[in-house]
Amino acid sequence: METYPDPRTNPAPEAWVEQLRIVTAAGRFHAGEVSVQRAIGELLSLVRDLLQLEVVFVSEIVDGRRVFRHIESQDGTATIRPGQSAPLEKTICQRILDGRMPNVVRDVNAVREAQGLPRNFEGMGTHIGVPVRMADGRLYGMLCGFNMRGVTELDERDVRRLEVAAGAAARLLASADGREHTPFDPALS
Repeated sequence: METYPDPRTNPAPEAWVEQLRIVTAAGRFHAGEVSVQRAIGELLSLVRDLLQLEVVFVSEIVDGRRVFRHIESQDGTATIRPGQSAPLEKTICQRILDGRMPNVVRDVNAVREAQGLPRNFEGMGTHIGVPVRMADGRLYGMLCGFNMRGVTELDERDVRRLEVAAGAAARLLASADGREHTPFDPALS
């Protein structure tokens, strides 16, 4: 397994972008679905560490449902699993996509009832999410992260970082499908 500089000790945007390049290049170099899966896991781990989140995931939107595809958790015991799904309308993802909620919600529990979110969001602390769009503009799903315990101070800079990571995830997903073979360029994210 590759090792990367600790993003918390070197949070400069250049270091963040360089780490994303390393992860996406590793996934593309081997080009197999397993290698891409591993690279997406490493990407999510990097995001989780940088933003100090308990869980980070990539979901796909399929037939009006949010389906968890890739999940990285702090202790490996996330309550969500790949393949689990929920009606999109009952998710924070939909509310971010249609503008009912911002990309960063510092305390989901505080707004859960007003937003009409189901009880499974009860007790949730911070949530951050951005769309994952493929090169052709098609919406694949969302890249999100959350903490169940406590509130994390995230801001617009963190949203921008997550958008860059979502662009990298889209390129990795496309390479797994054999659709895209362009190198990662943060300017295109």
